Amino acid sequence: MNANRIIDMIVRRVIRQLVNRGVDKGFDAASRIGRKPGAETDGNAPQNGANHNATAQRQKQTMRQAQRLTRQARRLTKL
Repeated sequence: MNANRIIDMIVRRVIRQLVNRGVDKGFDAASRIGRKPGAETDGNAPQNGANHNATAQRQKQTMRQAQRLTRQARRLTKL
């Protein structure tokens, strides 16, 4: 194995880690969209009927947004 191949392997690994961090940050930012500052998180919210429906609706919206971001990320990697 020559030095050029080893350097390529290291560079690929570093880039992969950076991309994964960026994707994680993007998902975190996308999940915060529409949330009011100081609002309770889903884990701390009481589970009554009206609040449960709102929580389920937010989860669906977040899931759709995550799916859209995933599709966009796939398109970008094809370039």
